[in-house]
Amino acid sequence: MVTPPDETPNTPTPLKRDDIRTVNEAAERMLDDLELSDLSKRTYRHGLNALIRFLHISRQDDAAAEALAPCPLEWLTEETLYAFNRWLREAYPDPHSRPESGAQPSRTGRTYLVAARRLMNWLDLQGLLPQGVSYDRMVRRIDQGRGSRRMGYQQRKVDPEVMRVLTHYLRQPLPEKRGARRLSLLRNRALMALLYDTGMRISEALALTREDVLDGRAHRIRLTITKNRKPRTVFLSEETQQLIKDYVKEREDSVHAPLFASHGRGKGGAITPGHAWLIVKKAAEAEGLYANTSPHSLRHRRAQDLLDEGMPLEWVAALLGHEHPDTTRIVYAWETEEERLADMIATYGLTPSQAQARRLTAQKNKKEQTPS
Repeated sequence: MVTPPDETPNTPTPLKRDDIRTVNEAAERMLDDLELSDLSKRTYRHGLNALIRFLHISRQDDAAAEALAPCPLEWLTEETLYAFNRWLREAYPDPHSRPESGAQPSRTGRTYLVAARRLMNWLDLQGLLPQGVSYDRMVRRIDQGRGSRRMGYQQRKVDPEVMRVLTHYLRQPLPEKRGARRLSLLRNRALMALLYDTGMRISEALALTREDVLDGRAHRIRLTITKNRKPRTVFLSEETQQLIKDYVKEREDSVHAPLFASHGRGKGGAITPGHAWLIVKKAAEAEGLYANTSPHSLRHRRAQDLLDEGMPLEWVAALLGHEHPDTTRIVYAWETEEERLADMIATYGLTPSQAQARRLTAQKNKKEQTPS
């Protein structure tokens, strides 16, 4: 039976792009376009509502902010994301941030910023940003604002002998009897070598499966589960490939199994980051290394070694998965730069007594050359 026109349900008419005039309308249209779960969409909507509230609050209109009143697209400027990010740090502070580093947004605040960035990118792709406003410049403005916080990073000294956590396990004799102890030692050797070779974060390494490395036959790995969610490629030396081969050939599980598996409690599942930390800690203590030695120390050591050998900073940043080479310079390159500066000073510098002797010699020579 056909429903008469006057009894047609009151369903909302989908927005057309040409009809979008406000941030509110753009947010709804973008959420309709995105292929996200209901939960993710709900989270994004909360973040976009926070952006709308912020836009009204910045105009000192608290009532409109509370009502989520329409915000014209013309209100958006290249400072919007930067200012919203600063507001999020105050509105949704991270309770665990250190006072000396300033207020930092909580996980909720960071998620809300992601939603706002995604909306600005969507508007840019649709040609709906106000004239003269560029999404790329909006993002760069956020990054400029982060510069001072990056400079506040407290560099942690890494033991120059950190590679001994690998040689520690290489020196240990393999148990002749096959079993958990033998498999664990083979795993520890492969894990330590891979962390150094690739400069991976421990979370990235523990997300790998046997298939990802072709049981040691692959000399390059395409990482898809990364900290910044941007895929990148890392490379394995023949030594590391062989250590992986030695490990997996004694296993009896599937090629889809975690590459670094537990062989005791939780047998078959991937070891946890805490377990990996203990593996490094045990070796570091046995070798008398710095107390702060951790899986990340191998990543740090790899970056510094590459820089010491003259690899360009931007390529080291690409290997490590840093979005900005400045991060690599501040976090990893400072020791290399200090060593180069020290070498320059040793080459060209004079001790105080040498400088004084040279000055006196110069004065004497000048006096002898002066006509009487």
